[in-house]
Amino acid sequence: MSTPRPKPRAPIPDSIRRRGIYLLPNAFTTLNLFAGFYAIVQGMNHRFEQAAIAIFVAMILDSIDGRVARLTRTQSAFGAEYDSLADMVSFGAAPALLMYEWAMRDMGRIGWIAAFVYCAGAALRLARFNTQLSVADKRWFTGLPSPAAAALVVGMIWVFNDYQVKGGDVRWIAAALTVYAGLTMVSNVKFYSGKDINLRRAVPFWVVVVMVLVLLLISIEPSHVLWGIMVGYGLSGYGLWIVMRWRTEAAQKQYAHIRDAIEEADLNGLARMLATTPPDTVIAGGGRTVLMVAVEEVNLPAIELLVARGVSLEVADSQGLTALALAAEAGFQEAVEVLLAAGADPNARDLAGMTPLDVAEEHGSHDITALLLRAGAKAGRELQPTQP
Repeated sequence: MSTPRPKPRAPIPDSIRRRGIYLLPNAFTTLNLFAGFYAIVQGMNHRFEQAAIAIFVAMILDSIDGRVARLTRTQSAFGAEYDSLADMVSFGAAPALLMYEWAMRDMGRIGWIAAFVYCAGAALRLARFNTQLSVADKRWFTGLPSPAAAALVVGMIWVFNDYQVKGGDVRWIAAALTVYAGLTMVSNVKFYSGKDINLRRAVPFWVVVVMVLVLLLISIEPSHVLWGIMVGYGLSGYGLWIVMRWRTEAAQKQYAHIRDAIEEADLNGLARMLATTPPDTVIAGGGRTVLMVAVEEVNLPAIELLVARGVSLEVADSQGLTALALAAEAGFQEAVEVLLAAGADPNARDLAGMTPLDVAEEHGSHDITALLLRAGAKAGRELQPTQP
């Protein structure tokens, strides 16, 4: 008599499988969290050098977990949220408490307010980063990244501790640096992210030499070199802002004749100028191109001319707004019709995650809303976020 065969197990539904968490990247995130908590404990015990070193270790761990997740394809919503919470402890609460204990305890109300400005800035910075992750330019951070801000603050503690300088002796400098870091995190100043660097691409020999020299200097005097790098990075955004502002003003002077032709509806003059100036050239502040200026000036013939010249419809300004979104914002229905007919993307999102449909609904432009809906437009909340 043959024994009955066991019934095959039913496959586990995907919804149940996804409830698990990936061990490897979250292990690094947990170590990041532990380093931040360790820094708080050491700060409470007035072991400020160990606390500062722990924050720098947390920085390294924070840079590893995301790369590990991408390399092993173990990215998840849980991991992203867990990483943000760990960052808030390591780069938000811990540096604020360390600086308060080291230098600002005796400053009374000013001391804890300065520490809170930093802590709140870190929380807002992390929240904004998460909401803009799918639409932001990966080459730049908007505002000082929280790990860099934390290193800027605790690096001062580490360096001054090497010289046996007490925090109370430099409390006003410490408070100013803490407030600077907190406000810079929530500013709109751009900081280079380095995410466009391809580690698999060959580099010149001098790059390797520079890396060796930097590692050598760090090994000789880690506190001074690391803090010096963070100070330079913390100021680089404002230096870049000054350079970009100077270039924008120069561009505005250079292309003033094009803006004048658009404002005066001189179509023949504009056509002659486009023979030597590409139609996607930025000619106004905020990254506004020729097409965007034409939309702002409500110049439909100029828009039609630019479309006929093959202007790019997906170029966005510094806020992530395309010409279509600007037309929807201005209630310029004819421009919306022309741009949609030319193939403009009705679902392009700005840095706040809003689509042209969101902009039209926000301004009560019902006719434009209907046009966009017929073109397949969706609200930003209805679109799936893109992978970082």
